[in-house]
Amino acid sequence: MPSLGARLAAAQALALCAAVVLGAAAWGAPLPRALLAVAAAAAAAAAALAASTGRVATRVRELEASALRLAEDESASAPAAPDDEVGRAGRAVNRAAAAFRARLEAMRRERDERERILAHMSDGVALIDGAGRVVRSNRSFAAIFEAPLPAAPGTPFHDAVRSPELEELIASARAGDRPVELDLRLWTPRPRLVQATAIPLDEGGRGAVLLVLRDLSEVEALNRVRQDFVANVSHELRTPLTSLRGYAETLLEGGLEDAEHREGFVRVIRDQTVRLQALVEDLLSLAELERPGARLRLEPLDLRELAERLVSIFQGPAESARLALAVTPGPPAPFVGDRTRVEQVLANLLDNAIKYTERGGITVSVGADAAWAWCEVADTGPGIPPEDMPRIFERFYRVDKARSREKGGTGLGLSIVKHVVALHGGEVSAHSVVGEGSTFRVRLPRVPPGSAPQR
Repeated sequence: MPSLGARLAAAQALALCAAVVLGAAAWGAPLPRALLAVAAAAAAAAAALAASTGRVATRVRELEASALRLAEDESASAPAAPDDEVGRAGRAVNRAAAAFRARLEAMRRERDERERILAHMSDGVALIDGAGRVVRSNRSFAAIFEAPLPAAPGTPFHDAVRSPELEELIASARAGDRPVELDLRLWTPRPRLVQATAIPLDEGGRGAVLLVLRDLSEVEALNRVRQDFVANVSHELRTPLTSLRGYAETLLEGGLEDAEHREGFVRVIRDQTVRLQALVEDLLSLAELERPGARLRLEPLDLRELAERLVSIFQGPAESARLALAVTPGPPAPFVGDRTRVEQVLANLLDNAIKYTERGGITVSVGADAAWAWCEVADTGPGIPPEDMPRIFERFYRVDKARSREKGGTGLGLSIVKHVVALHGGEVSAHSVVGEGSTFRVRLPRVPPGSAPQR
């Protein structure tokens, strides 16, 4: 099919021929009749070609308009019929538009994936442009500075974070054209230790910088707990070991000949050995409870039967301390639990109550409802000051340090209680009035969540 340009040229040529012949005839030039007919046909053909060319031009303008609409409306399409040059051009435009839409959709998915990754990163990330404005930041970055939302794009960085140390870090990274890393403490509403890394993205010292902040506060807290734990264990071990060494050396240096005192020396060695053994056993028990994946050997139990059994075991120490120890009567309190661990809980609570109660007694109450079995150990001891209550379940925390060491306590009993109860999915709480006594209450689910008795 002739091109649009060829059509226009042909129409112009035919029109010119017809105009020449008909013009000559009009001036009276003798022309054959056949030539006049040809001229008339040429004129008609020229008119037809002109009309056809006009329709093509209209279609070309429609094609141009469709191409312009594609810039604003992705669903727009160009006319693709009939099968001529304009139709083929329309189909080519539609194919290009389809490829463009596919590429645009892929770019959108890639952008959304980056946004999701950025939003769920635990590290704080911010992109700072060459003018010191925030281009993009994630929620973790805002959370480090305890801001409710990330800074809006275009916010000056010094207004968003107000940290001269970070501004200096960014300037240093730009000046050196290399990543710079630094551990620093941010004086936010809650001071935080962070590892800050500034990465220049353009050379020349004037481009964008990617700032990454890793919150080290939890790591620092864990290190402090570990250091405190090691210090406490070392201190607790040092006391009995010092006594053991001292009395052993005394016996070796002539104490064996001292019939009046040697038995007392040996008794002290025995008592300190018992204390050391109790500390080691509690440490091993606590390590086992804190181990990831710690498991319980579950079986149907009666909390009342366990409480009565432990009370009978502790009757001797209670009588030696001239204290009354009893379990209030009541129906069984069935539940599913680990017998050894629950007995450990009751033993620690009873042991503490006897150690810290000077007069009066200890009462154990047991009960159950549809969902829980519970046990209370109430004493008439000196009570716990309110300022100490939040910390009584911490490892090695003692309200009365001197009395605890005098009685041979390890400072781990209540921490073990807390961990055992937590493994069962239960709760432990304490209520105390200074001068009146303390009550510790343990609640255990009748059936621990997601568990079944092990046979």
